[in-house]
Amino acid sequence: MNNPHGATLSAIFATPLIEAKPGDAQALIAPLRQAILARRASHPGIARSNILGWHSDTQMLDWGGEAAALLARTAIETCAGFTHDMGRRPDGEPRFEFGMDMWANISPADASNQMHAHPSSLWSAVFYVDDGGDPDGGELVMLDPRFPMNRMTAGDVALGDRPADGAPLSQVHIRPEAGKLVIFPSWLMHAVRPHKGAGERISIAMNIPVRQVA
Repeated sequence: MNNPHGATLSAIFATPLIEAKPGDAQALIAPLRQAILARRASHPGIARSNILGWHSDTQMLDWGGEAAALLARTAIETCAGFTHDMGRRPDGEPRFEFGMDMWANISPADASNQMHAHPSSLWSAVFYVDDGGDPDGGELVMLDPRFPMNRMTAGDVALGDRPADGAPLSQVHIRPEAGKLVIFPSWLMHAVRPHKGAGERISIAMNIPVRQVA
């Protein structure tokens, strides 16, 4: 890059993205799968962003058993490590506590989720129970919140460092993997590409709001 004046470049206003493989994740997979399949057999599900797939109600904590409760606690503990109350009380007691809404998704071949965000929450998360054997599809897609502002005025111009592949990066794709937990801000627009695996992809989605402590 031509930089004759010794200018420095800083990347500001980053979007947080958390990826983790909790140590107890593998032990949770079998009971979570059993609870989700049982729920699908007894409940028609609801329609939200899902296309073709089955979307459970959002009360999985009521029917998901101990494994769902453990997963919720793991997600909340992970979020807490990356959440900071800038106006903490002088006595050190927290002003807010985390809530939890949880639901399951089962995606057969060609199922996907359209681009959307999650209102009334702080963090959102997905935990993969089964990737469905998809070799090259079904990724979780994160959309740059500033897209397409620059391309509206200069479609072939990228700001900042030169992109490694020569094209501006406006999306991040995350591969599904059994036992993987992905957490991101609830306002971030995201989607799921069509599932192309031989089996069903099973995932659990979570919304994690903050609520003021009485």
